[in-house]
Amino acid sequence: MKVLFYSYAYPNPINTGLGTFNRSMIAGLATDHEIRVVSPVSFVDAWRERLKGKRTGGLNDPEFSAVPGVPAEYLASYYTPKILRSQYGRFMWWSTRRRLDRVMKSFQPDVVLSYWAHPDGEVAVRMAHRHGVPAVVMVGGSDVLLLGRSGSRQKKILDVMRNADAVVTVSLDIAETLLKDGVNGTKVRVVRRGVDRTLFTPGDRTVSRCALGIPETGTVLVCAGRLVPVKGHSHLLHACRLLAVRRVPFHLYLLGDGPLRNELQRQITELGLDGVVHLRGSQSQSQLAEWYRAADMSVLPSLSEGVPNVLMESIACGTPFVASDVGGIPEIADSRHDRLVPPASPVALADAIEWQLKVRTKLPPRAFEPLALKAAARRLSQVLEEVRGSVTSASSAWFASGQPIPAPAPSAADPHGATACCVQNSLPAASSAITRPVLSAIDETQTPSSSQWQEELCLPNTNFHANELGRTGEEFVIPSR
Repeated sequence: MKVLFYSYAYPNPINTGLGTFNRSMIAGLATDHEIRVVSPVSFVDAWRERLKGKRTGGLNDPEFSAVPGVPAEYLASYYTPKILRSQYGRFMWWSTRRRLDRVMKSFQPDVVLSYWAHPDGEVAVRMAHRHGVPAVVMVGGSDVLLLGRSGSRQKKILDVMRNADAVVTVSLDIAETLLKDGVNGTKVRVVRRGVDRTLFTPGDRTVSRCALGIPETGTVLVCAGRLVPVKGHSHLLHACRLLAVRRVPFHLYLLGDGPLRNELQRQITELGLDGVVHLRGSQSQSQLAEWYRAADMSVLPSLSEGVPNVLMESIACGTPFVASDVGGIPEIADSRHDRLVPPASPVALADAIEWQLKVRTKLPPRAFEPLALKAAARRLSQVLEEVRGSVTSASSAWFASGQPIPAPAPSAADPHGATACCVQNSLPAASSAITRPVLSAIDETQTPSSSQWQEELCLPNTNFHANELGRTGEEFVIPSR
């Protein structure tokens, strides 16, 4: 199958660390499909590089490759910064349509996949349907949970959801939100992202701390994520101040970069946290794995989230977390290991961190384990194949009439045979109530064999039973009524 991926959230020569989760997804899909990437890049970023004397030859650097063997084309996208946001889809269309149209004609994809509802999803759906090709839109979380809550931007986002042939969400929480917004449930699929289980693995804490050059002893907290307002770093710093007043010894390492870096550094100094809280900047994937292994816990004080990759990576490395009770985070949390707190609540955050640090006993296996990249890509591939099969016959008729293509019918079964781990179940119609699944209520006769678990989680060849490991957390069944 030929898949065209369209999104700003993809590593580019200017920002090589952007959208690493999409890079992993594309790498997984590329093992079984022919992939082409078109990624719009902010004209502000492009011009800033030129003013620095960089990228004078343009955005497309032949020496840069986000995923080896997967061609990618980067296009400058023009817009009005911070104003007329509801028109960003129109601006992106004007900026990229000609070259995107040429790619569609030369590549001739079977399906167009995009990430981020607006403006990326709007452009991708419009271009796909212009060529009679089905379009699948992946939503990340904040595009629906924050941007899509009110105003003209909400209408644009919901228009994209309704016009797409399928919508992929990373959590049940986002899927429920879309249903409440009136999106047809037959086109919504829940597909969790995968984690590189060969990289993000448990390991020796002392060895990792030595590799990172930090003290071998003492309490280490890590918070990985972009330094932007929605990540809630300011609330975490106030929580750290409370912990310091309580004389709780610790070091917090903020991993990531962003526009708030200078402001956060000033806040660290004002709160008297110099030498306790450390800004370490962007980290490679291999470095992140070392940080998770080095840490006593991960902390994520976000105000909004889908299902954050940083927490799934932390889980894969065997590190518990304290996080805000928002979005899809409760779907991957285990109360025996982790603590959830209300967002924007420094006192609750400090209390949870302090309590978690007192838990030193050996804990049972988690109820949730993230899928390996290959297994997650297979789940997404199934959705793409299903949409292509459902829509192809109607595409030519739609292209002539200009009417929306009917939504794809839900899949009857998981063709891979792992019915207990099926993650792309169709949601019920928007008028139906959703009951959150209880993992323990799933028929035990559907538990995969140990060999299936080994393949799904990419674990070493050891003797274990599925019920000892705990299920992947992907095995939910959403009842229709």
